[in-house]
Amino acid sequence: MKKVVALLLSAVMAIGMMAGCGTTEAPVESSVASVVESVESEAAEAEMKIAVILPGSITDESWNHTAYVGLQAIEAMGNYETAYTENITADQAEEYFRNYCESGYDFVLGHGAQYGDACCVVAEEYPEVNFFITGNAPADIPEEELPTNIMFSDYRECEGAYVCGVVAALMTESGKVGYVGGGNNTTQQSDKNAFIEGVASIDPAIEVKTVITGTFDDTALGKETAIAMIEEGVDVILQTCDHTGLGVLEACNEKDVFCFGYTTDQSTLIEKPELVLTSMLIDIPFMISSQIDLIKAGNYGGVTFPGLHDGVVSMSAFSASVPAEVAEQVNAIVDQIKAGEIVITPNYSEN
Repeated sequence: MKKVVALLLSAVMAIGMMAGCGTTEAPVESSVASVVESVESEAAEAEMKIAVILPGSITDESWNHTAYVGLQAIEAMGNYETAYTENITADQAEEYFRNYCESGYDFVLGHGAQYGDACCVVAEEYPEVNFFITGNAPADIPEEELPTNIMFSDYRECEGAYVCGVVAALMTESGKVGYVGGGNNTTQQSDKNAFIEGVASIDPAIEVKTVITGTFDDTALGKETAIAMIEEGVDVILQTCDHTGLGVLEACNEKDVFCFGYTTDQSTLIEKPELVLTSMLIDIPFMISSQIDLIKAGNYGGVTFPGLHDGVVSMSAFSASVPAEVAEQVNAIVDQIKAGEIVITPNYSEN
């Protein structure tokens, strides 16, 4: 800012001298206004233009909202111009990635593994643009063949889903628990399978009912799905499906059924917070905002694997409904995962 002010003062002084010597025919006021406009334009030019493509709405109190918080964190870091587009499906992604590149954006993020294929196509066309995918790289592309201007954050959300499975198995009284997912992508399938694995690690006889709804943005469908499970005897439900998940929480609140929060601590979203046994937290704002320093450091690109061990994935405090002995047992398992003594491998199978 000091540099801008100094430049402006110098320009004004120069114009005044020129006017006094009769070397300009334009009025001084007009010339000063022109210089001010030029300097303001230079000062306003963003250091970097950053855009995020989202699969849902930033009002979901979950996956998309936290990405928006990450974008706001970037804005607070410096002179950055930011933008976002909501409710983009995987088959629309290539168009939106390309549009942002054509509009001069330097860094474009796709908030979900489902955008990986489209990002790989567009990244090849715009090697000067950096890209980020919140999720795993496409399974059919060897890591050494991935475009070098994409960073994939293959975060281990499945570790949190496994822990939720352990909690569900320890808390169920009916011997039936449920999982409700959103869009049919690798992260949702991995969460589902890890939840099943966590339940089985405590008691393989517990029945796990699962539904991938196909959408992250249908609260009514989430509620309808959860109620159907509850009517079949399910008494603990994990949801990882954003706005659709809010419907699951609503159903559990009405039917007095235990549930889990997703991405943020969602115990505050229902009237009976004690029913939210714990929430699987994902530090998406950090994952997104930390990319700026990585880009500035150079050699951007590759695949990272954050999880419970580095705090990108974590569990919120247990509710008052969780007995102390259950909390102690679960915390011991979390510590084992962090230490690598229990390894949760992502399983993308739809079966």
